[in-house]
Amino acid sequence: MNNTHRLVLVLAAAALVAGAPARTAWAAADPGGLAAWDGDQQQTERFSKTVPLPKGGSLDLSNISGDIVITGGAGDQVVIDAVKRGKTAEDLKLVEIEVTTTATRVEVRTQYPRERRNTSVSVDFTVTVHSAAGVTVRSVSGDLKVVTVDGVLAAETVSGEVAITQAARLESAKSVSGGLVIDTAGSEGDLSVSSVSGDVRLKAVKARGLDASSVSGGVELSGVDTGRLRVKSVSGDLVFGGPLAKGGRYVLQAHSGDVTVYTDGKTGFELKAGTFSGEIVSDLKITSTFGGEPPADAPPGRHAGRGPGQKVSGTFGDGGVLLELSTFSGDVKIVSKAATKVVKK
Repeated sequence: MNNTHRLVLVLAAAALVAGAPARTAWAAADPGGLAAWDGDQQQTERFSKTVPLPKGGSLDLSNISGDIVITGGAGDQVVIDAVKRGKTAEDLKLVEIEVTTTATRVEVRTQYPRERRNTSVSVDFTVTVHSAAGVTVRSVSGDLKVVTVDGVLAAETVSGEVAITQAARLESAKSVSGGLVIDTAGSEGDLSVSSVSGDVRLKAVKARGLDASSVSGGVELSGVDTGRLRVKSVSGDLVFGGPLAKGGRYVLQAHSGDVTVYTDGKTGFELKAGTFSGEIVSDLKITSTFGGEPPADAPPGRHAGRGPGQKVSGTFGDGGVLLELSTFSGDVKIVSKAATKVVKK
């Protein structure tokens, strides 16, 4: 790990644990301690607790090392099952699982001793909560999996994968070192998803506005319904497929990678596209106001423009949607689903 990557992990860890009690804050400043937990673990200790939580309540869970699985279900309670894993029984005793409850909130924290920085213990959580409850889950090192949560959901980890399925009010999902997979989710407002090192994949997601980004990884959006989209990647391909909302704005920016937008071939849009060392390709005929335009008799799929430093500005249909597509090293492609189906026959 180079110094830059290590600094990113340390800062991200500090941000995630900022809301946790002071006794866990040491982990953010000690990447070596976190790495030490990945060694052989021979001892286990189980923890189980059930606490009440009304339908409109919320769950807040913070962990340092270990995987977390949260599943929405029925009943006015939170069922918490955990497994501590460590090298020695003595280490296991030093790590405590604290559960604090109020009338409308349940907080779960793993607490490590301040006086011992290399306590080789991880804690895996399996939690069941009422599906209507709000959920906030944070981890420094470990995968997060959340299934069937209809309340407001925010999930963040520094080192690990994030997988979310059936979340009706997703607010944010983030990872520093790991990918994101979201399948069937919605948001009442703006949704933010990001990874520093990992791919971001969204399927069947609906939100008023969506920001999706990855520094080292691609972003793939399939069946995404939003009126305001901003997607960025430094190193990776960007793919968007979903309905284009009338009056909507869709901005996709890559540095090293292709930018591809799938359309229904019927919705009109205004296009502003650019690439330095790639091509601009469209299945649909663009009426250009700037840049290269194919001949009138050119078949679909031919190049609308070529690099280097190629730019195309124009419209398709009524121009009711704004598409801003750009990449430095890669192609810009507009693919008609109708044309794609014809080719496959």
